Amino acid sequence: MASEEEVAEQAGGTQEFVDHFLHPDRNDAGKYPRGITLLRNAAIHYRKSPMVLPWLNENTQRMAYYVIPRQRKQFHSVRDLLVAFVGPSFAKYGYDTPAMLDRPHESAILERYGAGSTFVVQATTDTDERKRLRTALERMVKVVERSPTRSWSAPKPLGRLLADFEAALLGGAPETAKTLLQQIDRQGGLSPTNVKHLEIRLLAAQGRANEVLVLRGLREVLLQDPPVPVKDMVLSALFTAYIEPALAEGDPARAVDALKAPDSYFSLLADGDLLALSEQAVTVLLVGMHGRGDGAELSRSIALLDAEGRGDTVPEALASYRRQSVHADAVTAELAERESVATTEPEPEETTGKAALNTWTEIVKAVAQGDRAAFDLCRRMDVRRSDVPIQVEAVSDAEMAGVFADLTDPEYEAVWQYALGPFLQELTRSEAFYPQTLTTVMRSIVNQRCDPANLAVLDLLLELFLRTAPNAQEYTEFLEHMSVGFDQWVAPETAGQALDFVDRLAAFASPAPEARIQTAQMLLTPLRVHARRLDEAYLSTAHSLSDELGLSLGWPEPTSSESADNEPLVGAVQILVYGLDKGVLQRVQERVVQRFPQVKVVLSAEKVASRRLKDAARNSAFSVMITQCAAHAATNCIGQYAKEVVYPRGAGSASVAHAVINALYDLAVRQQELSTRRPR
Repeated sequence: MASEEEVAEQAGGTQEFVDHFLHPDRNDAGKYPRGITLLRNAAIHYRKSPMVLPWLNENTQRMAYYVIPRQRKQFHSVRDLLVAFVGPSFAKYGYDTPAMLDRPHESAILERYGAGSTFVVQATTDTDERKRLRTALERMVKVVERSPTRSWSAPKPLGRLLADFEAALLGGAPETAKTLLQQIDRQGGLSPTNVKHLEIRLLAAQGRANEVLVLRGLREVLLQDPPVPVKDMVLSALFTAYIEPALAEGDPARAVDALKAPDSYFSLLADGDLLALSEQAVTVLLVGMHGRGDGAELSRSIALLDAEGRGDTVPEALASYRRQSVHADAVTAELAERESVATTEPEPEETTGKAALNTWTEIVKAVAQGDRAAFDLCRRMDVRRSDVPIQVEAVSDAEMAGVFADLTDPEYEAVWQYALGPFLQELTRSEAFYPQTLTTVMRSIVNQRCDPANLAVLDLLLELFLRTAPNAQEYTEFLEHMSVGFDQWVAPETAGQALDFVDRLAAFASPAPEARIQTAQMLLTPLRVHARRLDEAYLSTAHSLSDELGLSLGWPEPTSSESADNEPLVGAVQILVYGLDKGVLQRVQERVVQRFPQVKVVLSAEKVASRRLKDAARNSAFSVMITQCAAHAATNCIGQYAKEVVYPRGAGSASVAHAVINALYDLAVRQQELSTRRPR
């Protein structure tokens, strides 16, 4: 326990920070002591409640409250407090997401508390609404400070957290995955190295190659010989950050120099099985061989890739190493040797006698039984997405559905964590229709799970199911089962997910119109009841979807203060929206352009880092990235060249359009603030 002197010193530092932030020369809120005294005193003297600091810019009429947890471990409980006390009733969208802290007046918070530490609750310009927001925040700090000490969340089993983390990545909800990763790290149970593995995977899914390479502790992770997927992600990050730009300019020497730099850690990754890695990772290894002057090894590796049908991986700058001196017999012998090693390697005792993994039924059953070979196979599928080692069409829909239906709860958790993602990714790429299997998996979600990660997967299942062109009976049955849990989660706080589901229903032809209308009404009615708690972007989407489906729900029109005073002027600008679902992209484009005719929305569903994608990311004010089943080559490209990347909370067009609209407003606000600071 801290001594009285330490407590006094800490309080003194807090008071200095608070008074600095609220100083009238930097913050117009400081000009009005009557409105800030309670929150200022609470920030300095309270010990349990979060600090709440008001900020006002009278030139732009923008007001916000900075909510700072006093300890990192309180981060998630403070988020829950904001949802309970503030919510969409009083605050604008984004109040429950950590702020970037990239504005000049936020530098003091960033320096003292670090990135990802603070929530920003933005107020509207309506005076009465501002008063209600301030009252709600004052009530929050007083109630929390006077309440008895308690644990704000019941710990989940580690296996469930890991499964939910995988679900969030699969469903295209990276912010939810980030929250789960923080919870896993705080709760314990995984080694620091394994937590870093998950962090690398999250960053890779978001296309944040540069952040992978500067990750604290990366060298220690690589020294411990991480799994192939982790090595592949780091190598792919090296490709995106250093190798690809140099090769694009025809300068392999610069690529070699980048790998020789001490902070590249390439020496810890130089040894690897080429055929087990992705195209980007293979390119990095080939450049490394060239840099070492190992021409013979480079020639053999290129011949091996050619023999496996992967010769297009070889950069043009290294094509001269395709020498006729590497005879086909030598390559065949090397391949035979590799196969011999693979088949004669002794199996661990626990996997001896296990069935072959030639079909998806065998893989799912093996994962359910804890077969490590099946785990490794699923991980390799995530690395080599261009390969299709297991054809989905090898088993029938009924057989696959039966396997999922027979799983026990512990088996289901294992399958969810390892096999479900690769299986659904194969479905997205194949022409096979598996409505029974998708219905069975969907039932397991709605009967047990209603958290954000699994709602994202449920959205993917709905989209895949609708693609199968189901008959009226299958369609009705699926929607009936899916709607079982609506009353447990549909609310203003989950408006994005609910509207995504409705949008999916509207985008596809319906063999049973009555079932579609009934399901849409069940999703929209709770939102209509609390329509005043929806922000303008969600309210507009709900209104348009109701009209499209012919529902007479009577949505209220935005008030004049909401529609005029709250919306900054969005001018002519270009943005990029990336995702693999072209239907979602087109609907997002239609909604955004209809609302902001001056905005140019560039769409991309490419799977490779093409010049067109680079130019689009480079020339756009910001890029919106849908990570659901996305291709790492494309997401890395966007992350490398984009000025700013926005990640929507879901993969449906409602969530994506909402993210675009709010990002456009934020851009307009920043431009307005910048113009007010410029000397006239």
